[in-house]
Amino acid sequence: MPSITRRRTLAGAVGLLTGFAGCSGESSSSSGYPPDATGNIELNPESHTLRNPERAPTVWTGERPTPREGEDRVHRRRHLFVTNAEEAGAVAFADVDGVADAREFLDATDYDAATVYVEQQQVGACFASDLCSIQWSESDVQTNYSRRYRDVDVRCETDDEDVLAVLIRIPGAFDPSDINGYGSSRGSGTCERENERIRRRRNASDDSGGAR
Repeated sequence: MPSITRRRTLAGAVGLLTGFAGCSGESSSSSGYPPDATGNIELNPESHTLRNPERAPTVWTGERPTPREGEDRVHRRRHLFVTNAEEAGAVAFADVDGVADAREFLDATDYDAATVYVEQQQVGACFASDLCSIQWSESDVQTNYSRRYRDVDVRCETDDEDVLAVLIRIPGAFDPSDINGYGSSRGSGTCERENERIRRRRNASDDSGGAR
C-alpha cells in the first residue's frame, strides 16, 4: 500500500496539469479544458501506450536519439507520424514492456484509411494517463488526457518521472508534412466526463451554426 505521505502529496498534485516545453514550431497546453468544438476529432481513439521508467525516448525512427553535448538526457517530448507500412517497419522501440503489442498495433493499421500519431511526454511515476480524444487539422494536432493514480500496488516515488509513448490511430489518411503545431491537455476527471464536455461544446457549436 502507498504511504499516507505519498497519498497526501499526490492529492495535492491531482488538480495540477503538467505543461510541456515545446520544440521549435511546437506549442503545448496545460489547460484542463477539452479541445475546441471545431475540427476533426476522435473520442476514445484506438491507441497503445508504452511506459518507460528511464527518462529517454521510447519510440523513434532512424538513429536512436542521443543527448546533445553538455546534456545528460535527450529532450523527451517528441512526435512521430506513421503513414504507411514502410514507415511502420522503420519504427524502433526502447526495451520496455508492451513492444510486441505496439508493433502489432502498427502492423494492423490500414494506412489507406488511417494514420498513426506517436506522442511522447513525461508523466509523474505515480500517475497514469488515459487518452480521451485526439483532434487534428491540416496544421496541428491536439490530444486530451485524463490523469489518475496508478494502482495502489505499484511502487513509485513522487519525485520520479516516466516517459509515456502513446501510439494513436487517427481515422484518416493524410500528409502530416504541414503539421507544425502540437498540443496536449490533461484533466483530473474521467475520460467520460472530458468527452461529454466536448460533445456539449460541439452540439452548442452546431446549434449556433458553427463549423464542425
